[in-house]
Amino acid sequence: MTFQQSSQAIRERTIYRPLVLLAPAITLGVIGDAAFDFSMALWLISFAGLMLLWGLLCFRRAENYASVTLLLAVAAFGGMLHHGHWNLYRSTELSRGLSADKQPVALQGVVVDYPRFLPAKPPTSAFEFELPNQWKVPFRIQQIRSGATWVAASGDTEIYVSGDQLDVRPGESILVFAQATCSEGALNPGEFDFANWARANRRRTFLRSGYPDCLQATGAPTKWSPWDPIREARHYVSGELAAAIPPGLDGLAETIFLGRRERLADETDEAFRQTGTVHLLALSGLHLGILALFAYGVLRFLPGPLWLPPFCLLLMTSAYVILVDARPPIVRASILVGAFCVAMIVYRRPTFWNSLAAAWILVICWNPTEIFQAGTQLSFVAVASLAWLAGFQAMTRQADPLQDLIEMTRPWPVKCWRHSVRWFGRMFVASLVVWLVTLPLVLFHFHAASPWTIVLSPILILPMGLALALTLLLLAASIAVPLATPWVAWLLSWPLWGMQETVAWTQQHAGLTIWSAGPPAWWVVGFYVVTATIGWLMITRRLPVRWSIAVVALWLTVGFGWGTAQAIQSSARDDLVCTFVSVGHGTCVLVELPEGRNLLYDCGRLGSPKRAGESLSAVLWSKGIQHLDAVIISHDDADHYNGLPEVLERFSVGAVYCSDLMEKIPSELVSTLLMDIRQREIPLRTLSAGRSLQAHPDVDLTILHPTRKGVLGRDNANSIVLLIEYQGRRILLPGDLESPGTEAVIVERPIDCDVVMAPHHGSRHSHAESFYQWCQPEWIVVSSGSRDILGPEDARLGEPVWLNTAASGRVEVRLSASGRPPKVASWRKAGVE
Repeated sequence: MTFQQSSQAIRERTIYRPLVLLAPAITLGVIGDAAFDFSMALWLISFAGLMLLWGLLCFRRAENYASVTLLLAVAAFGGMLHHGHWNLYRSTELSRGLSADKQPVALQGVVVDYPRFLPAKPPTSAFEFELPNQWKVPFRIQQIRSGATWVAASGDTEIYVSGDQLDVRPGESILVFAQATCSEGALNPGEFDFANWARANRRRTFLRSGYPDCLQATGAPTKWSPWDPIREARHYVSGELAAAIPPGLDGLAETIFLGRRERLADETDEAFRQTGTVHLLALSGLHLGILALFAYGVLRFLPGPLWLPPFCLLLMTSAYVILVDARPPIVRASILVGAFCVAMIVYRRPTFWNSLAAAWILVICWNPTEIFQAGTQLSFVAVASLAWLAGFQAMTRQADPLQDLIEMTRPWPVKCWRHSVRWFGRMFVASLVVWLVTLPLVLFHFHAASPWTIVLSPILILPMGLALALTLLLLAASIAVPLATPWVAWLLSWPLWGMQETVAWTQQHAGLTIWSAGPPAWWVVGFYVVTATIGWLMITRRLPVRWSIAVVALWLTVGFGWGTAQAIQSSARDDLVCTFVSVGHGTCVLVELPEGRNLLYDCGRLGSPKRAGESLSAVLWSKGIQHLDAVIISHDDADHYNGLPEVLERFSVGAVYCSDLMEKIPSELVSTLLMDIRQREIPLRTLSAGRSLQAHPDVDLTILHPTRKGVLGRDNANSIVLLIEYQGRRILLPGDLESPGTEAVIVERPIDCDVVMAPHHGSRHSHAESFYQWCQPEWIVVSSGSRDILGPEDARLGEPVWLNTAASGRVEVRLSASGRPPKVASWRKAGVE
């Protein structure tokens, strides 16, 4: 063979993957617009200019420069997509005129889909409230009433309606009376931003109605729509699963088949989360892959040409994607399955990485903000890891003809056993690789991980695959042979029961959840850049395995070194930081003492206790704090301590303090909390007036109230009043102090304070004027869920400055070692020094 023929043969064997280059380019454009928010005009001019330059370079045959220019044009196109999705709304969009405060509205619009029933779930702990049954109604806004006239409005949203019965249908025009709000942004650093999430999904309006009568039909359903068959199919599947499967398991079946988790029990959801197997509940490519494998195994026996089974599988895959609302992980998996089907139809070999890049590009075109979502990132990283592992194993596997011959001569029971062992071994290795590769992302987004996922994922795949296959069989039987439906449902209940019980038993008897502040964003990005580069070099045999491991180990060392440096810096800190965490109507104050010690004063809120624990956790993790040296519970009100169980679960605590009265005469909820504290073997101690906590030589933590016997009145009057003094500057935390406790405090010598937390969340009924005159604060911080609680509008020079955590978010007070005036800053606006 001549040199020219050899070169031609090499070119013929070359596999081109152009989308692998286009995917990073369009991603950079999306990230660029998200970071810098360039104008649409700039993106349009850039795109048009780059495309003209690309055409000119192609005409001049400057291929390399033309390729770079085209990639830049694709990046500009990505920026245009993100800017349009994030910023461009109709002028009639209802959310443009809403705020986080509730506003009564009267709306007219159309029901988009069947209402979803949300059954009231029993509280999972004594600290939670029982909520009523609700309905979630997909709704398209068309008009809003302004005075006596109706004006045009727009927007897609859901109406949450309390009640047991609701009679509305898709396509029906209705009149709605509701409380409207716009999703509120994060009030604390590191907290989940509901406003950004709603904006990314273009559903910023939130509607809630107290009664079904607030929704009144005003017209017959609209004419037939192409989406009607999809709605009917989705409603039919949901109804069949709810009717055929026993209660308690129907929610799990609907979750893994349709991706709807409304009926899933909270305890089941929490068990999957704590065992690290929640990815089995999130509808992903794994589910579609199992369904496609099962369907193709049946379709192979269809009589007809060879292209018929993959063609039918392609149609079924497309139908399933539409059925489950085209979620990004499903879209990704459907493109991979579709590429496989098309390749079989045209007798070509599919290229995996090109198909994966195509899926990524399609997700960006569908919704550019999806690439910032944890589920999308984890889905693509996981499937890329599995693909790399398969390629690496194929590259390193060496065939042994003699060993293959020996295997052929073994008895079939031995063959089955050995095949099963090898299969589980490969699944275990795959689960381990995926867990290790996705661990930085999991810790960064969720701050929790469980090694149990390595063992449970291979085990649970079998019953989940069987459950998905039987679900398809159940739906087919309900249409073709209705009499067989109960038998198929009985069979289906067993793998569902096995999954649920396995996860629940593991959580109860062998729970192992690792809670962590997680790595910083720059380290996570660097980790995946290093990992992707090393993986490519390894699979192309350009870098030995030992050097690859060394490079990854070096980057891990950088991460641990950064964490160690942060810990050393925290222990060497010489200032005192007091953070008023925004938890709604409640109290949560974190005090960071010099040299790295941490004190928590209360953690609770009126309403969901998990929200209080999650808000504090976000603040602690943003500061890199893993341990609390002491926790003080001010008094026996749930909105001051009901978030502590979440905190005790996630962080180590040195000791818990409460008043003598609270320990001797506890309420039922306090008894539950104290029992939990004792079971965790955390020291429980009491405090009374005159006592001091020794935490740092230069910091005085003094209890001003109550005495051991307390005062007459409610528990509010016996709140623990904590005075923090550092280098001549003072912060006062009075809890819910009210009369006659207030009089018991102010009868003592006045104490001039710099910052005071408003007693009883700034309530006017606490009559705190005499208290403020006694302590003369320069700053008053209100920890409340109402934005209306502020200082007097006609405040004069020299009067206290008021800050409300409901409006300003987290408020941080910093006392320096030099004794200078405190620096006060809020999360939503800069503080005044």
